Amino acid sequence: MTFEEGHECKREHNETRTVLIAAGGTSGHIFPALAIARELRSLCPLCHVVFSGITNGLEHKMALQENFEFIPITAQNLPSRFGRRYWNWLKRNVRGMRLSRKAMKEMKPDIVIGTGGFVSAPVIAAAKMLRIPYVLHEQNSIPGRANRAFSRGAKKVFISYDVSRSHFSRKANLILTGNPVRPEFHLLEKGEARTSLGIDPEAFVVLVMGGSLGAKAINNAVRGLDQDGRWSELIEQYPNLSLIVSTGTLHDPCIVEQMNALPHISAASFYDDAPMRIAVCDLYIGRAGAMTCAEIAILGKPSLLIPFPYAADDHQTENANVMRRAGAAYVCDEKSFDSYTLLEVIRSAIKEKDLLREMGEKAKSLATPDASRVIAEEILELLYAV
Repeated sequence: MTFEEGHECKREHNETRTVLIAAGGTSGHIFPALAIARELRSLCPLCHVVFSGITNGLEHKMALQENFEFIPITAQNLPSRFGRRYWNWLKRNVRGMRLSRKAMKEMKPDIVIGTGGFVSAPVIAAAKMLRIPYVLHEQNSIPGRANRAFSRGAKKVFISYDVSRSHFSRKANLILTGNPVRPEFHLLEKGEARTSLGIDPEAFVVLVMGGSLGAKAINNAVRGLDQDGRWSELIEQYPNLSLIVSTGTLHDPCIVEQMNALPHISAASFYDDAPMRIAVCDLYIGRAGAMTCAEIAILGKPSLLIPFPYAADDHQTENANVMRRAGAAYVCDEKSFDSYTLLEVIRSAIKEKDLLREMGEKAKSLATPDASRVIAEEILELLYAV
């Protein structure tokens, strides 16, 4: 059955469907879930979309901002070592699974969507126990543990990189869609974004981001930029140079003050208008999370990627290498990244604008602008299948 047929069936019979989305932990799992939820709501006004996650997580804040109902559960990331933390993890996740089962028995969702991460595990486990159909979306080139564990029972598994296939069971129903980015990314234009933020159209803007939680090594590199007056010298040489920095929410607020004290640097712990910040930049420097790679691709931004070395299965390095192999990015390991490296990368980038333009075009070629719609339509086919 095609999506259009399912859409007509829904309208004719006025049938509502309830969709439960489990997403949380980091923005990399939350933002694709929001993109899918928005698309479902747009394509299917009768779909009742509900989010589930932890109350002190970003998912709670974002779901409420988007006017989605939110069901709180408990969940915790799997510790690397066996010990007291392991028993706390087990306790929280078992409780999270029980809370999820209780909520599902009351709300009776027609389908559950998991976008990976530790928050999704107890919810998907509960759905599997109750025999409620579920689908998964994997953002990274190397799938996370939760998605690998539950892939065999999923109706569909949406993947973002073709190289992910070898990491899943052969029985998993894999569909290559790419990463769904938030709709605002599709509407942004560099010149208009700069006007909105009051940034000089002729400025050379470098955006430095360490992910939603932040990155100590990246922050330290920015803080040390003006050692021996090197940053000030670069500003004198290129007075239209501007650095925008997102330090992350887990780091000392004093870091933001220290950075803002440096000339031509604007810093904040978190930007609610992050899409616009990416749109205005000429060069992105930061982590290689899957959603970051998708977002800079859709906006055609050249980048220097610094993978988080402790990411599960080192998936950020593989994400970055996909961009590097396409000629869209340079990759630097965290140990080699310092203030001097940052300064020289910026200096070189200013001199190599033609190369940056070419890298941006190659980044754009990796974008999957229809991912949200494709995933939403695949889900609606399941929801309205006869």
